[in-house]
Amino acid sequence: MEFLGVGKPVNLIQPIVSVLIPAYQHVKYIEECLNSVLNQETIFPYEILIGEDDSNDGTRELCISYAKDNQDKIRLFLRNGKEKISMFGRKSGRLNHLGLYGSARGKFICICDGDDFWIDKYKLQKQVEILEKYQNVSLCISNTLINGKKGQLQLPESFHLFSKNELKRNNYLGHISGWMMRNFMRDFLQNPIISKPVVLDRSLFAFQKNKGDIIAIPDYTSYYRIHSNGVYQSQHRLKNNRLLYKSNWYLFRYIHKDLTLLVRSMLYTLRREFVILFSILFKRS
Repeated sequence: MEFLGVGKPVNLIQPIVSVLIPAYQHVKYIEECLNSVLNQETIFPYEILIGEDDSNDGTRELCISYAKDNQDKIRLFLRNGKEKISMFGRKSGRLNHLGLYGSARGKFICICDGDDFWIDKYKLQKQVEILEKYQNVSLCISNTLINGKKGQLQLPESFHLFSKNELKRNNYLGHISGWMMRNFMRDFLQNPIISKPVVLDRSLFAFQKNKGDIIAIPDYTSYYRIHSNGVYQSQHRLKNNRLLYKSNWYLFRYIHKDLTLLVRSMLYTLRREFVILFSILFKRS
């Protein structure tokens, strides 16, 4: 249920962009995240959807405070932790994410986890202008600082429209905090892959890739924190890599159906496993 109901000023606008912020145990970071989104300068209306996933560290209280103070921008959804499902061997925020996807009203969607933030106050404006200009583009990727470092994502250094061959070689580009995508969430939520153990970022990328072209811009617009609290980051590297075999299969079966891409992905995952195993053996010796 939406906090404060559906009669708030934000509910009365027609947003061009929906910014989705899943939050859980992010008390150290959530204010920086929310301020960076609230401070965006645009010539169009946008909405901020926060999915607070029953934190007990003070995150929920901060989100409630921001929602009360920013009823012209924020829609807050307070989740019940008892409804969480297991994913990747632990309770996950999958339903929180999917709930935000289904509630987004904007023509375009951005996602920024509550422990990440934006560093460019014109991020939304820049990416909307690109997606409005290039109607065949389904996803616009901007660059991201990884723990404060540039050049970690191997994205083009200038404006770039990816060719079909380039996209066939990639299961993921950039970081989701730097993306803006067309709102195809109604279709995405009908796909069986949403219930499979595939990281949602990878599923969304494959889905958007099937929907249209992808453009990258060189601007650094977001900051991604790598820390031990992330579901995927918190597990052992070898276990993470082995999850990719299933992910590759599900992406093939439910989204891209490209046998060449499946084989390439499986071989790449196998090669990574050998590299990880050798590094483990080297440390032990």
